[in-house]
Amino acid sequence: MKNRIIHRFITTLFLFTIVSTWISAEPVSSILGTAFKLIGNPYRTGGTTPGGFDCSGFITYLYRPTLPGLPRISRDMAVTGESVGFGQWRPGDLLFYATGADSSQINHVAIWFGENAIIHSISDGPETGVVLTASDSRYWSRRYVGARRVLSTETTSSDIPIPSPEELLPEDGDSPWDNFDGVLRGDFEAWQQSDREAFETYKKENG
Repeated sequence: MKNRIIHRFITTLFLFTIVSTWISAEPVSSILGTAFKLIGNPYRTGGTTPGGFDCSGFITYLYRPTLPGLPRISRDMAVTGESVGFGQWRPGDLLFYATGADSSQINHVAIWFGENAIIHSISDGPETGVVLTASDSRYWSRRYVGARRVLSTETTSSDIPIPSPEELLPEDGDSPWDNFDGVLRGDFEAWQQSDREAFETYKKENG
């Protein structure tokens, strides 16, 4: 009887591990597959739909079905999940950048796609809208702040049933971002709107 209970416990634990792994891995492939299909969609201030995204609106659209509690703007996303060291990124991790005039303020977020590629919605510069760019290009490597893992997964780029980033990035390794050094809006307008709404709520609650 005791051996039967132990066997049943081990079997249940094994099945739970398999199911948990599938549940955590499936959203990453789904998110990156959807993100890939959205390449070419335009940037729009405050946008959270395929008609136009700002950077964090793009993340919101992709991740909220799986993570309904994910914050709306990049600066708040940057304190969720688990911190990830430089170069230790896995597909689906969120990478954060300071693209504004203040190099200490996060105002842009991208998704690590794998194999030196990030996918994001860009407001200004040589490429705009949803694009796949090289993470080691001069602009993005200089503006990098940190990364967070918001989905628990062991998925690697080889597990994702979509084209390899190497097939999509320029073959000669040149990036239009190597010679750009301007300021990007990111989701700064969404910051302002969030702060205004928070202030109005405070006034209503405190008279």
